[in-house]
Amino acid sequence: MFLVTGLTGNTGAAVAETLLAAGAPVRALVRDLDRAAPWAARGVALVRGDATSADDLAAAMEGVTGAYVLASPAYAADDFVGAVATVGRATRAAIERARPARLVFLSSEGAQVPEGTGVIRSLHAVETILAGAPTRLTLLRAAYFQENWLQVLPLAAGEGVLPSMLDLDRAQRMVATADIGRVAAETLLAETAPALIELAGPRDYAPTEVAAAATRVLGRAVTPVAPPRAAWEGIFQEAGLRPQASALMAQMYDGIGSGVVTMSGTVPLTRGRVGIEEVLAGAARRLAA
Repeated sequence: MFLVTGLTGNTGAAVAETLLAAGAPVRALVRDLDRAAPWAARGVALVRGDATSADDLAAAMEGVTGAYVLASPAYAADDFVGAVATVGRATRAAIERARPARLVFLSSEGAQVPEGTGVIRSLHAVETILAGAPTRLTLLRAAYFQENWLQVLPLAAGEGVLPSMLDLDRAQRMVATADIGRVAAETLLAETAPALIELAGPRDYAPTEVAAAATRVLGRAVTPVAPPRAAWEGIFQEAGLRPQASALMAQMYDGIGSGVVTMSGTVPLTRGRVGIEEVLAGAARRLAA
């Protein structure tokens, strides 16, 4: 039996899909049983609870061979880093009690750096909390999610512009959540696994290349545009983020631009299979439906 958190999100769903395809039994810790009901119909054992609760996590981990855990960004919290670290402390306590043989934690490129990485600093805090936990721990440091572009794909479809806070002409490591979930599940299923995996997509893309891919899948010209730095925090707050989270998001993009947010390079870079055009095409089909 394998435990999956974040089942109704992108990476958790991909982990569950891969485990089920391999014939492995899956249990999932979910907050909303109704939302996760389609997974129960597929044989996933649903347990109601929250990843911020050590008791809930420990109960869900009881008797499992391995677990996939993520700490969702706490965009609505006044203390972003502290809220995310709560998941780390709950996970560490649950591991100490339930003793799963294996655990994969979804982290991020740049999480090895303690400062200057914005929201990624919260994952550095969790990595620190989990260090030395009594389990076969794998930190899965993923590159910039390709799915981040889906937030602005409707704007590209409607107005032909693709906003980005990345350097428009600089190739950036990106990875599809399908690859993250697949690699996490394969790591849980493996007899041996590394302590660290650094994961990117099959190739790197500049925003100009993402816009070209959007042009092809949408059937209309799409131009990348760069909002001025002074507007970034306001843009994030308009999207619903609290002031601290907005500032940390802006700092993350600063860190990407300056090169502070990067892979450690201490292990060979693992490359995924799913390219940006496949991700955009799937989203474009959903927009058109």
